Amino acid sequence: MYKLAIFDFDGTLVDSAPGIIDVMRDIIVEYKLHDDILTHWRDLIGVPLGRQMEIIFPNHTEDFWLEVADRYRAIYDGKTIEICPLFPDLISMLDSLKAAGIKITIASSKRRPLIEVVLDHHNLASYFEVVVGATDITHHKPHPESVHHTIKLLGMDHQESVVIGDSIYDLEMAKNAGVDAIGVTTGIHSAEILSTASPLYIVDSLTEVGRIILNGRGQKTA
Repeated sequence: MYKLAIFDFDGTLVDSAPGIIDVMRDIIVEYKLHDDILTHWRDLIGVPLGRQMEIIFPNHTEDFWLEVADRYRAIYDGKTIEICPLFPDLISMLDSLKAAGIKITIASSKRRPLIEVVLDHHNLASYFEVVVGATDITHHKPHPESVHHTIKLLGMDHQESVVIGDSIYDLEMAKNAGVDAIGVTTGIHSAEILSTASPLYIVDSLTEVGRIILNGRGQKTA
């Protein structure tokens, strides 16, 4: 059994991908951008917004990046709760992990105050020992800093830790940190894409995630 579970947030704990894509679409319409941008942009969910701007708009100025990012945040922040509904099996999974004494944390590219707003709204904050957001670290996914930071804060060991995420960036972060990873197909990236990071498992639900974590490192579940 693992002792530390490090979860991504968007697309992993909350079903936020559709709402995030809607905000992206609002930006594209407002700025009269080409529709094709959305296809590329949606695949960057999980990357910090500032970096998304650099990738999506390589030929624009930094001032433009800041303007669009600020506008995105203004739209998103106004409906954070609406955009972040819980996955149906989230609470039962959290209960099972907590009952087993497993430490549960979050490592996300989202700003921590936004995560905390959602957790507080759903009375979930007490489940999580640590929440690491975009401004809590210097280097973002797939850099391993979020994992190392979390493990150090809790005095845990890499061998007893596992990362759970819906994007290639989560799984590459785990690989770079030297910890196991579980990919979930509940977000933006397909099982085929997730497999390129060689996670220990790829599953379709948090219920399956919970079983794997409780079953133990490297042991296949029934």
